[in-house]
Amino acid sequence: MSNLSINAEAKFLLDGVKLNAPLEWEDIEIVAEYENDSIQPSLSVEEFVFPLEAREAINEWIARGLTNGVGIFEGMPFQLTLFNNQPIQENFKAFIDFTNGYQDLPEDGKVNIGIIPNFSLDNFFEQIEGTTFGYLQEIGAITLADYIKVDYVVEKKFNLIEFLISSIILYLMIKELQESIRRTGEAISIASGIFSAGFTGSVGQAIYLVANAIIQIIYTSIILIAVVSLATTLLETLLPKKRTHKAIKLKTALERVCQNFGYSFVTDIPQLENVVYLPSNPNLDDSTLGGLISFTKGTPVGIPYIGDYGYRCSEMFELAKNLFNAKIAIINGVVEFRSKNSTFWIQQSTWNLPDVLLENLQYNTDEIKPERILSFETDLNDEWTIDNYKGTAYEIRTSPKTVVRKRAVLLKGIEEINFNTCLGNRKDELNPLEKFLSEVAGFIDKTTGVLGGGTNFKSKITSKIGVLKVTNNWHSIPKLLYLDGGRIPLNHRDLWNSEILYNQYHSEKSFVLNNWKGQKKVYKSVRVPFGFEDYKQLTTNSYFLFNGKQAKIIKFVWTIGKDFAEIDFWVREPYTFNLKETYINPE
Repeated sequence: MSNLSINAEAKFLLDGVKLNAPLEWEDIEIVAEYENDSIQPSLSVEEFVFPLEAREAINEWIARGLTNGVGIFEGMPFQLTLFNNQPIQENFKAFIDFTNGYQDLPEDGKVNIGIIPNFSLDNFFEQIEGTTFGYLQEIGAITLADYIKVDYVVEKKFNLIEFLISSIILYLMIKELQESIRRTGEAISIASGIFSAGFTGSVGQAIYLVANAIIQIIYTSIILIAVVSLATTLLETLLPKKRTHKAIKLKTALERVCQNFGYSFVTDIPQLENVVYLPSNPNLDDSTLGGLISFTKGTPVGIPYIGDYGYRCSEMFELAKNLFNAKIAIINGVVEFRSKNSTFWIQQSTWNLPDVLLENLQYNTDEIKPERILSFETDLNDEWTIDNYKGTAYEIRTSPKTVVRKRAVLLKGIEEINFNTCLGNRKDELNPLEKFLSEVAGFIDKTTGVLGGGTNFKSKITSKIGVLKVTNNWHSIPKLLYLDGGRIPLNHRDLWNSEILYNQYHSEKSFVLNNWKGQKKVYKSVRVPFGFEDYKQLTTNSYFLFNGKQAKIIKFVWTIGKDFAEIDFWVREPYTFNLKETYINPE
């Protein structure tokens, strides 16, 4: 608790210069609300009224925007320092917000202004709301070095008609090639015999036999070229080549946003080292007149496409927060991004609740949602997101263990968390068509190797195992891929899915799991001793321990010149055991 009284001496600095105190500053009220159970509050601070030379300094700051100053769209540093005859001083640091509440009153010789506390979480979110990844790339805050490559293959669902047609065509062509090779061999043998024995028979017959051998050689060459061309066409049509996308690690995307606004980024969420954001791909391949692909087009950059969820920097943070049930705090210029169940928050807390009277007890019954659904999207342009559905959604149903009157059950409501992205699918094995064509390709490779001009069709087919697979090149919804060493691991769906995210992060909300952790008792309008030190501690971290149990501030209201505040807070403590959870993992 602060040891400074309201009689302590005050010093006010504007842009580092000591100036007049704001009028009636002791009566300024600060309301801190921790919306959505955030770690740091959204602050509402009454306007300050500055007279005399302080007013002149403020308006001078604005006027310098016409010369060489930063002007009205950058907050002017403001600091309030309190100290007394003890070696203690308290600092309240902020910025003047010219966009909120500014009003110059020349006749009264004063100016009204609003303020933004230093390292304001509200200000950070407002800044990233109006910033896009396209802009960050344009100014060089994101470069090509930030992207990673993701190999992928376009693999349509197995089509029996395509399989039969391609099988028949290739079979006939290869059979003809084999027969042609046999005839050519016979013709060459006969012609060689004639030349070695001399012309003993009819000269015309000899010439015919030699010409026939030459024609067979030419015909076989033509058939070989046709088979290779047909194989190339079929392989590119039915089994498109391996391609490459550009993507960006989710952690890198968040780091670059923070760095652009002068913050560093710290997290303890391990998946942020592995999860990669792959933007949608609206690009069509370039094709020749014959229909063959001349140039494949993966995603040209790793940042979200302009129509993707995540293109605005605020959306990328919202996506990450939803995935990991994460909360953000700005501490000493560092954006701390951690799950709500991280031990960091309580370990870093410094505030202690004094021994006060608790009169108003409530329960957090409004937070229980009997139906919770966590889900990724499916993409109609990528049928694999529909075919391999398991892990895409996870449903949690909370219900009473014992019910006397069903109509009197008070559980109601639903919470749906949609991640607005798709899961990826790994190519684990060759499909039936590929297995057939792989054998055919192996024969063609051997045949062309014997006759010269060898091909490597088989390796092109088998090299696709282990990469991302999609049914169309132009997938329309971004994907979140789990990579290990730059590749999709065989068990990637066991490492990254909706159930995993619930169990590791979102189960913190459960009124059943983790020793009934989601249940809280709520105390409101509690009057406590309060000063600047309390203000600083609670605007940095709202967690504290209450009788050895985890507790957290919901709201506080403090008048700067007074030595008390009113707070609302909760403490984790179960109040019913008559609940159970049912889990549904649709396939």
